[in-house]
Amino acid sequence: MASADAVLRLDANGTPRTIRLLAALVEFESRHFSHAASKPAENDLVRAFRGGATPAVPIPEFLERIQRSNYLFDGAVYVLAGAYLARFMSTRAARDAGILVEPATAHRLVSVAVLLGAKFISPRYFERRVEAFQICSGKSIRASEISRLELLFLRAVDYRIFVGYEEFQRFFKVMERGPKPPSASSGSKKRKADTAPDREEKKPRCVRACQPPAVAS
Repeated sequence: MASADAVLRLDANGTPRTIRLLAALVEFESRHFSHAASKPAENDLVRAFRGGATPAVPIPEFLERIQRSNYLFDGAVYVLAGAYLARFMSTRAARDAGILVEPATAHRLVSVAVLLGAKFISPRYFERRVEAFQICSGKSIRASEISRLELLFLRAVDYRIFVGYEEFQRFFKVMERGPKPPSASSGSKKRKADTAPDREEKKPRCVRACQPPAVAS
């Protein structure tokens, strides 16, 4: 089990190290689904989290700006944010909408996840200014968007924002391991099959439909 010291540890700049860990996961997903940003938004949930403009600031710098403007955040906020984001992406609402963590949605998704993490740890956080998200995004995210995005997020997860000790520790371990690059084995197998000589016609296979893979929480 990860100790509290590991979760709350600061880097050389006095910034919670979990910011870097969360940013790495979000950036990996955003790059992996970068093609989705060019596709039109086909429903309200995707349109809402894309908003009117995509922030140009990279995710790591965006999170560091949020941290500097809300210096009371401790490292646990960003672990909760990651767990909430994974939970949101695995919901039926997110799957039905086809929303992805991609360049056009990443900043708003992580903003709401961080906001909820901060509120869970410190219920008085709602008294702080949501304008911080507008300032930290270079005014690409409007402060007036945040309340609606938060409500959409909460409805999707059915207002389940409690994260138990074991789940918290498990997700922190996921963050420490970092993103896993896609395996090259499947691609190499496919290339071998494509270059193999023609064979006799095989019997048709019975293929079962499957559900999309769930996001680990």
